[in-house]
Amino acid sequence: MRKLNGANLIPLSCIQVEQGLIEFVERPDAFHVITPAEGGLSYQGRRQTPPFKATFLTFGFVPTTATVVLEQVGPLTMRGDMALTFPVNTALAHVRVPVVLRVLDAEVNGTPLEVGPSCRTESPLKSVEPEPEKYPGDHLVLVGRGEYEYGQDSKGYLVLDGGPLTGEAFIPAFTGCGADGENIDRLLTAAISGPGNYIKQIQSPVCSVGVPEAPAELCTEDRQPRQIPKPER
Repeated sequence: MRKLNGANLIPLSCIQVEQGLIEFVERPDAFHVITPAEGGLSYQGRRQTPPFKATFLTFGFVPTTATVVLEQVGPLTMRGDMALTFPVNTALAHVRVPVVLRVLDAEVNGTPLEVGPSCRTESPLKSVEPEPEKYPGDHLVLVGRGEYEYGQDSKGYLVLDGGPLTGEAFIPAFTGCGADGENIDRLLTAAISGPGNYIKQIQSPVCSVGVPEAPAELCTEDRQPRQIPKPER
């Protein structure tokens, strides 16, 4: 988080994805293969990440620890665009998802801070959207770039092969925070909310594509990938 001058590891999260119809588009630069998909975060039947701890020095000197989740509040869409430019195909992908940041509990300098059951950002985290008319509303935008040469391993990010997705988010003001008549919305907003929050997410290869039975060597019984990527800064 930029305002707190720190970083936090987003925990291993599962996304269930359903691929749409592949499109083939001829453009002046190349023949393009468009791969759309929709999906959602999946954690114990809820569309959110697992809860995770975030530890920072609030205002630069107060040690603060919070348990938070990213909670999906709208459709997650993926769109891969591969330009067939022999011998190296280039790919650009966008992942869009509206998520709110929910605070479950917090401690300030070792003392519990009552945040209540409804503490969250007042609207979804948002990124600059390159196609606002097509994708309206507040949401995160993560971008992946990659290339594939025939007979070689892919480089960078491809929707099916995974890889690094990056973006930048504005964290909105907080609402619903506090207990016993005490409102701490402004405290959390002052400490956390603001622009310029860099995000880097490493996606694993998709474990099952176009087959009714998920291959056991690639997928768990609940269709999660067995190949787990390592996080990167």
